[in-house]
Amino acid sequence: MNINNIPNHAVLRAHRRQRGVHSRNEEGNALVELALSLPILMALLTGTASFSLALYNLQQLGNATSGAAQLVAAEQGLITDPCAAVVTSMTQSLPNWNASSFTYTVWITNSGGTATKFGPTTGSSFTCKAGAADMAQNEPITVSVSYAYTWLPIFNFKPSSALTSTATSMAD
Repeated sequence: MNINNIPNHAVLRAHRRQRGVHSRNEEGNALVELALSLPILMALLTGTASFSLALYNLQQLGNATSGAAQLVAAEQGLITDPCAAVVTSMTQSLPNWNASSFTYTVWITNSGGTATKFGPTTGSSFTCKAGAADMAQNEPITVSVSYAYTWLPIFNFKPSSALTSTATSMAD
């Protein structure tokens, strides 16, 4: 068959069919690439979100702990139970957090420079009425609070850990 005798439109159709055969072999490549890369991308996205939320919650915990230490130090002589004041301050500062997931430890330093440790106690029933008498001016009060944090699960990997913050304030 002589190419000169074939009309132009027939040649164009033959070329289009030939190109169609080549592109049909590559039709599923994009879908396969997406199927392979999407789980990795989702794991990175979920991990980034989980880590960001943990850092944000750690910042909130630090601010609330610092506020609780300052409150107890400022209220020296006016409160009868410094540990209960810490619990109240924390639960008011972080109202949407689970109160039973907090673990509190308080160190109150007396006028002789001796620190008395109260706790660690988990939950909202933390008291240390004897600590009120030990509070002395210009002596530090240290509050340490841990929170049992639950990470976002990534492919059934669910690390369990606690966010911990410690703050010290001076009683004036």
